[in-house]
Amino acid sequence: MSSSPLAKQVTGSKAIPTRKVVINDACELPNYYSATPGGTLYSTTPGGTRIVYEPSFIMNLRNSPLSKTPPTYEIPSSLLRGSTPEKKTKSPSKRHYNKNHIDSTKRDTKQIEDEDQFSLDL
Repeated sequence: MSSSPLAKQVTGSKAIPTRKVVINDACELPNYYSATPGGTLYSTTPGGTRIVYEPSFIMNLRNSPLSKTPPTYEIPSSLLRGSTPEKKTKSPSKRHYNKNHIDSTKRDTKQIEDEDQFSLDL
């Protein structure tokens, strides 16, 4: 380990700000395990990284332009069950919502789901 002043400065710790919330009644407890009584949500990634979502940040997300757009239902054909990859890909600007196409893919997936994935030797 290095004991240089630069290494100590880089690895130095900072105090984590804390806030105490007094709970007087059980109804003040959050409904979800991933929430705190103050309203802060927290989560973890599969790699173990902790993510903290402050209430103000989450409220600002609803003003995002992305949250205002309707879904496009553009599912790549390579992800659809029972389809073969297209040789020619379409540019995203030329794709259009086609309800009949989605209905036909739903019918195709029902047919595929009825088939056995593999056979079992008992």
